[in-house]
Amino acid sequence: MDGEKIANRVLTYVYYFYEQPKAFYGGDLRIYPTYINGDGYTIGEQFVTVEPRHNSIIFFDSRMKHEVLPVFCPSGRFEDSRFTINGWIHR
Repeated sequence: MDGEKIANRVLTYVYYFYEQPKAFYGGDLRIYPTYINGDGYTIGEQFVTVEPRHNSIIFFDSRMKHEVLPVFCPSGRFEDSRFTINGWIHR
């Protein structure tokens, strides 16, 4: 990906949706406190966990370290999974 496009990201968003009742578990989003110092950054050890809730969206600073935990779908059926639409707001 073009480094300039990544550098111009300001906000990241994730929209969650899935069939109800929920037939999967996992897929939580972890966001870590990220401290920008000049050209570098420091990542805190604590984190905030966001549970994927149907028909919800979350926005966060694109510079924040984050990860998505594995999703488990016991039925193995595509329609029972968790789905997202994600993207970025650029400056």
